[in-house]
Amino acid sequence: MAQLCKKNPVGTILIDGGDIIQGEPTSYYFNYVNDPSKHHRVADMMNFIGYDVGVIGNHDIETGHEVFDKFVGDCNFPILGANAIDVETGLPYFEPYTIIRRSGVKIAIIGFVTPAIPHWIPSDVWKDMRFEDIKTSARKWIAHVKEVEEPDFIVGLFHSGMDDGIDTPEYKENATRDTATGVDGFDLILYGHDHASNMEEVEAPCGKSVLCVNPGCYANSVAEVNLEFSLNSSGEVVRHESSCQLHYIGTLSNLHANEFKKMFHYDFKNIRVFSSEKIGKFVNGVDVSDAYFGSSSYIDLIQELQLHISGADISFAAPLFFSASIEPGEVKVNNLFNLYRFEDHLYTLMLSGKEIKNYLEMSYGAWICQMTSADDPFLQIGPMKSNPNRIGFKNFIFNFDSASGIQYEVDVRKGDGERITIKCMDDGTPFDMNRMYKVAMTAYRSNGGGELLTKGAGLTKEEIDKRVVCSTDKDIRYYLMEYIKEKHTIIPEAKNHWRFVPEEWVKVAEVREREILFGNDKNKEKEE
Repeated sequence: MAQLCKKNPVGTILIDGGDIIQGEPTSYYFNYVNDPSKHHRVADMMNFIGYDVGVIGNHDIETGHEVFDKFVGDCNFPILGANAIDVETGLPYFEPYTIIRRSGVKIAIIGFVTPAIPHWIPSDVWKDMRFEDIKTSARKWIAHVKEVEEPDFIVGLFHSGMDDGIDTPEYKENATRDTATGVDGFDLILYGHDHASNMEEVEAPCGKSVLCVNPGCYANSVAEVNLEFSLNSSGEVVRHESSCQLHYIGTLSNLHANEFKKMFHYDFKNIRVFSSEKIGKFVNGVDVSDAYFGSSSYIDLIQELQLHISGADISFAAPLFFSASIEPGEVKVNNLFNLYRFEDHLYTLMLSGKEIKNYLEMSYGAWICQMTSADDPFLQIGPMKSNPNRIGFKNFIFNFDSASGIQYEVDVRKGDGERITIKCMDDGTPFDMNRMYKVAMTAYRSNGGGELLTKGAGLTKEEIDKRVVCSTDKDIRYYLMEYIKEKHTIIPEAKNHWRFVPEEWVKVAEVREREILFGNDKNKEKEE
């Protein structure tokens, strides 16, 4: 893309799809560690690269007003979000659209963020905002842009996936297809959020074909959309054509690399110092892949931390990477970004024993198959949602919650709703289906993310909010850093407090399905 921008600066538009300031050491450092009075350096980096427009993402908003307001303010280009509404003014909190002119063509870009944010992020993080349904908002803003701006071409920039996700009477999480097929006016839709690389022609209500493009996630690929316009003698656009290619980012040379390194040399020096700080030692290694086959040192370390800082009776946690590991030995700050991806706070809720069981039933129902012998499929393996060209899990791994604080079995011979048998609490006392327990989980989960509390435990969003007992001031990764610093020497071990049964079936299946999923490669790309 740097090559294209340099070769044709007046004919190129560089666009970001959101979720840019969370999940790795650079953004974390400039969000929370660097002097807050200074410019947000991620914004400065994007300004240097030459972005023309971006859209706000749910993980950007998750950083909190202090961080994302500063980031947006420090960007020299608009960050859009037409359907994020300022409750005081009734107007969009972010810019709803921008107009870009290239070679005599007037292009309108209208941005939208997934409105499912209230189901994932505590309200105090996004206070003063509400989120409209994308389809409803798109209809309104297309009409406005056409009337006021009279553009030649309209682009929808969606931080929202194509299909699936949370779907309520008020809104859809992943509304790209629903909007493209239900609202006339878009000439092109660029979208993200569901991490699934895709190029697809979708038919609008008027019968026009609209190209919808998602390059994927983690900057693995970039989408190059080519637009060709035909103008008449009066300079009016009479025809346009579009095509698209997805490029694996590793195949592109960045002509700005040396200048970029010079410009941000001291920043990256500071980041290296921060991320390479030695905070403790692991006697045993941890491997995410173990978490799919039973109690694991990886998940049980997170569970131990969550129980420790919350004082809860029970903890829920899930893998956040498809495949990652930390070897025995010294642990540095940057290693923890391989253990814990998101800047998620920890919440404690009150749940009944029955709700806990039903929650787990839904989790394992998306995770494993019903088996009749050791030769049957054990895990729900298929094309990955985040990358349909790869074999992985059919469903998102970040919804594969297991529990700590209780002793239980998961019977692979049983069907949905009948797999879980909770034997007792960890201390041997009986587990009571009617008793209320304090349960620790992420803010994402406590706000309804993954629908394990809603569709699984059977709670409404209003009921969930009433069950909240407390929450942490900082993110879970921060507490993990402090926990390791305090203990210094950690012996990660599987507690073996839960297991799949029959164990002899699962042992056979594990050998077979580890090979399918991972082979001998411990460094396969990550899944959302």
